[in-house]
Amino acid sequence: MLYIGIDLGTTCCKARLYDETGKVLGENSISYPLIASGKNVEQDANAWFNAVKENIKALVPFATDEIAAISFSTQGISFVPVDKDGAPLANAITWLDTRAETETESLKDAFGSEYIYKKTGKPMLSVYTLPKLIWFMKNCPSVYEKAYKLLMPLDFLNFKFTGKAVTDISMASGTMLYDIHNRKWDEELLKFSGISSLKLPDILPAGTEIGRILPQLAKELGISAETSIVMGSQDQKLAAFGAGISEGLCTVSIGTATAISKINATKNAGFPLFAYNDNIMFAETSISTTGAAIEWLSRVLGLSYKEMDELARQSPKGSNGVVFDLNLSVSGSIQNLNLGITKGDIIRALYESIATEITNKVRQMGGANYICVFGGGSNSDILNQILADTSGIEVCVMETAETATLGAVMLASGGVIGCSKIRRRFKC
Repeated sequence: MLYIGIDLGTTCCKARLYDETGKVLGENSISYPLIASGKNVEQDANAWFNAVKENIKALVPFATDEIAAISFSTQGISFVPVDKDGAPLANAITWLDTRAETETESLKDAFGSEYIYKKTGKPMLSVYTLPKLIWFMKNCPSVYEKAYKLLMPLDFLNFKFTGKAVTDISMASGTMLYDIHNRKWDEELLKFSGISSLKLPDILPAGTEIGRILPQLAKELGISAETSIVMGSQDQKLAAFGAGISEGLCTVSIGTATAISKINATKNAGFPLFAYNDNIMFAETSISTTGAAIEWLSRVLGLSYKEMDELARQSPKGSNGVVFDLNLSVSGSIQNLNLGITKGDIIRALYESIATEITNKVRQMGGANYICVFGGGSNSDILNQILADTSGIEVCVMETAETATLGAVMLASGGVIGCSKIRRRFKC
């Protein structure tokens, strides 16, 4: 039996074909653009669907057996209005969009930040789905009325592949419209917003078989009409499961930004909370510019990542006093420069800053016995050793950086395929 895991990210869709031993038989990726103007950040949902289809077509030639099941890992919070055939009625409003500031304030005035957090697990931010849905209803009333469903990326793909408008608990709990304790759409928030629950997807646990792929789509893709579509989940959750998240372990995805996840944390310090199933609650937080800061410094210094690592090894702990504020999306800075400072000092200062930020977040979550690292940053041995030394926690680097597609395949296979193995350990 073969399985396909799809990871629909913000600007790139990745797909992998696995056999039942967990071996990757083929992989492909396709990018698509954001449509940005000021605070408005949108996407063409058709581009999502087309990217998924083209990825599957690219994998079919590598199939040595029937493809038994497909599951999706997707970006969360974004939504798109669709008609009864699943055709988008407008661009999707993405998770990066912050236009609904006024609507966020109205929710804060009506309920208070503490109430919203206790009910939905979400801090009062305009990036979440609920304030953007309220904005959409007020500013695009005719499209709202025409919409059969308001679907997030996971729901949209499920609908296009099976004709069923269904989502999973993790996606629903990212909306600020879901009661994470009673595991249902919140009636009070629905009433306040005026959003009809009939326009929202039904909610199923991740790993549930939704149904068979639509016959016409199966024919277009060149796969069996018996292929099952299995309920996936939000990308950070599946990436964490693919990396082997468990009690007492934090997963750290070091990419353009860094995402830090912990399940059933005893402390969350106000971090966003996401329900996953009846037994698991995720606490999540992020650091906005980690890999992006490394990429920027690589470009400015004209060095490869390997060359940066070599130079960082030559600088002592403390980077000869250099301090790197890595918040480059706003106003980062490099401090304590003098004529004796080297490129290696500046690079190590950046790595130490990343390690310190991650360490602080993990401690605020209540600490961890292990930190599992994946993503592009996991390829830097010196960065991972600095993280172990700074945090005082053993750092485990996973064999695969693509743990979101692996997490999706774990669901598609019903647990036949397991999480990534550890490639290397860094002792503190």
